Amino acid sequence: MNTSEYKSFLHICNKNVNNSDFELFNPKNMVHSTFDDIDKLRNKAYRVRQKFINNIVDNLLLFEKNILSKKGKINWCLSYEDFTEQLLNLLNNKKIKSVNAFFSNFTEELGLKETLKNEGISSFSKENKCSILSPDLAVVDTASMFSVFDSVFEMELFLDSKIKIFILPINKFICNISDIDIFTNIFSIYKKNTSFPILSNIFTPSSLDNDKETYVFIVDNSRSNLLAFKEQRKILSCIDCGACKRVCPVYQSIKDEPYSNTITGPVANVILPYLENYENYKHLSYNCLLCGNCSSICPVNLPIKDLIVENRKFFFENKILDFEDNLLILSLRKFFLRRKKMNSKSWYKRYLLRRILPKTTRKLVYIPQFSKRTFNQIQQDKI
Repeated sequence: MNTSEYKSFLHICNKNVNNSDFELFNPKNMVHSTFDDIDKLRNKAYRVRQKFINNIVDNLLLFEKNILSKKGKINWCLSYEDFTEQLLNLLNNKKIKSVNAFFSNFTEELGLKETLKNEGISSFSKENKCSILSPDLAVVDTASMFSVFDSVFEMELFLDSKIKIFILPINKFICNISDIDIFTNIFSIYKKNTSFPILSNIFTPSSLDNDKETYVFIVDNSRSNLLAFKEQRKILSCIDCGACKRVCPVYQSIKDEPYSNTITGPVANVILPYLENYENYKHLSYNCLLCGNCSSICPVNLPIKDLIVENRKFFFENKILDFEDNLLILSLRKFFLRRKKMNSKSWYKRYLLRRILPKTTRKLVYIPQFSKRTFNQIQQDKI
């Protein structure tokens, strides 16, 4: 969906948001029964994730060193095409015609299911020679993989595989195994929506397992583009729990359709322009009411709302917006900076504002009522 199509679609969405009575995700009771101080935990989770992101290159190289010392093998992939080529080479060299594939949001992004299908490789294997999994987190210092499973059968199926293939984006790591307990509790409540302990496993390759093989594919797929931005790079700390989607009134109304991507929700509003391209995805940064629900719920304390605002600022300052949008912002800026107009009657200011806004925009946004007293009048009373 391109920008012009999206603007028409947003008109319908705006009505849905205003008229919807859907119930948003609220883990308050589970949080307070599990954690003594949730704000302290969120801040710690943020620091743990940022510790990896802020030194990502050295940390990834250290992970490679540690995985190789345990006789694991690592494959670096710049894009999903690169990943597909390397994965198929591995499967063909091992003469593997069936695997047990555990699909996730990230494997969907990489098109793993379609790749296996097109190559005639079954995604379920009775002989269980090979399994493919995208872990929820990897740990640098122990070269471990932390994974959440839906059932004991799935977990045992994966652990019994002779060849284990892990697929990770470059940002899904933490530095120390001692911090993994934080995320076990976080995934339980924010991803699985339960206060009970989740079924999870920490797998560490062993150089003593001569009959088993471990392969790790680390895929960039344009995520490194975000590292050049001081603020936007924070979104790489996302753990893909999906909590922000469940509290976003816009996403609950429009769902996945306008994103035209496997990544959706508030995080997509921040990240997709950099993962894909500005031209076709810049409009997503305006797919937001700035209510702040996403920032308030995020278990790793990401300032998602602020990052969306940063995107808008970046697109305007670098003239990435459509011409008519740029012109509208300049007109609004000129209007609000003219003190003479701001000192006029409230009804007149609203009338002028309506004249500035295009008809299509007036349908999409609420025209605010101005205060009856001007800023100058309020300041004079304080003197």
